[in-house]
Amino acid sequence: KEDALGIPLKSEFDEAKMPVSVEFIFTVSILVFMVVGQVIAWILYSAVPAYQSKIAFLAANDLGWIYIGLPLIHRAMTFGITRNLVSARQAAKINVPDQQVYKVYTKPTEPKLGYVLMEKEGVLGRFNRAQRALQNYLEVAPFLLAFFLAGGFVFPFPAFCLAILFSLARIASAIGYTHSPEGRMAGNMFSMLLLAILEGLVFFSGWNAVLAQ
Repeated sequence: KEDALGIPLKSEFDEAKMPVSVEFIFTVSILVFMVVGQVIAWILYSAVPAYQSKIAFLAANDLGWIYIGLPLIHRAMTFGITRNLVSARQAAKINVPDQQVYKVYTKPTEPKLGYVLMEKEGVLGRFNRAQRALQNYLEVAPFLLAFFLAGGFVFPFPAFCLAILFSLARIASAIGYTHSPEGRMAGNMFSMLLLAILEGLVFFSGWNAVLAQ
């Protein structure tokens, strides 16, 4: 349901439907994903001596700080910018796939018209959601490529497997999103877990390279 100007009466993040705030859920989810990535990185590192020699190479060339920096930059965006967006979206009650709210100009003496939002029904709604799925992927693609290249130097086959699974999860998310906003969630969450594991490989490599210096 919407008000007279087309703004939803409730946010999809409405705290009345959640036992805790959306900020808490978002923060805890990210931390859990990061811990999973670190655990898997440690298991791989302990099992394969070749991975240890790659980290020794990073240490010898003082590259550990680069590897630590990549996840820190990513998490600054995740905890800072994205968390800020989620809070603002919740307060404005603007739900996906809408990304902006446009005002129709009227003269001060004329009645105020409704806001302009995305079409959500029919074939046009499916197109809008499919387009948003593409943009969702492009938002994380730079970090995927950075983690894949950096992590792949130390853990080549695990990084390859994670990147392939990430891509398949994003395809599933895009197809689901095209059908409905809720349809994106399973693929998105699984892909972010895979990205966090890949990120864990990078951070683990950098941290151990710095300690080895």
